[in-house]
Amino acid sequence: MRIAEGVYLVGSGAIGLSDSLDCHVYLVDGGSELALIDAGAGFGVDDVLANIVQDGLDVRRLTKLLLTHSHSDHAGACREMKDRLGLQVICPQGEEQLLESGTERDLGLDRAVRSGIYPEGYVFHHAKPDRVIGDGESVAVGALSLQAVVVPSHSPASTCYAVEVAGGKAMFSSDVVFYGGTIGLGNWPGSSLAAYRENIGKLGGLGVDMLFPGHYMWSLRNGQSHLDAAIEALSEAWVPPSWQHHHPHV
Repeated sequence: MRIAEGVYLVGSGAIGLSDSLDCHVYLVDGGSELALIDAGAGFGVDDVLANIVQDGLDVRRLTKLLLTHSHSDHAGACREMKDRLGLQVICPQGEEQLLESGTERDLGLDRAVRSGIYPEGYVFHHAKPDRVIGDGESVAVGALSLQAVVVPSHSPASTCYAVEVAGGKAMFSSDVVFYGGTIGLGNWPGSSLAAYRENIGKLGGLGVDMLFPGHYMWSLRNGQSHLDAAIEALSEAWVPPSWQHHHPHV
């Protein structure tokens, strides 16, 4: 589903594009190359690929998978995507060990299963990244350049990706900041209010037009206002509103 010039939503459990456990799975079209932003939980790979074809895109141009963090709804399908398509898996520095060998506790998966977020018996399939990306580094996707903004907060090295597309500056904010400025603070290892306070300022003053978070609504205009709302909330005395609903994913 094309949502902006060069940006597609090709998977999402929330709106029924793919398996119910999947985060929003985005695709960016750089002309000679396509890349995915996150992969989903692992049950919706066929749906994601079918959506890409239905959008009139050639899966053979799909060369890269950029992960925002290692939680199951974002990275659980990573290994299958890599094995089936030969994608170059790019993982944030600080999340690579979780992706390769993290325990259920390390990944927060034990609490997520206990909380009913994932079914009993869900297995996270570890994967080895082909590249580890640090804060401020860029990934070329054809004519596009996606810059990593590492914001330890929701997870040890949650990473947003910023890119200039035809319609303006887009930010894939993962589970760091959602529409309306809510945040992704959770009660699992690696999620930290202190880290949020320390790092959220990296998202200030970026002039973001389009905000594409890992869940819920996205915005095609005034994306920076949602980031600024989170920054402001984290400067106040009380814990800011955190993303949550009847079937939350970590």
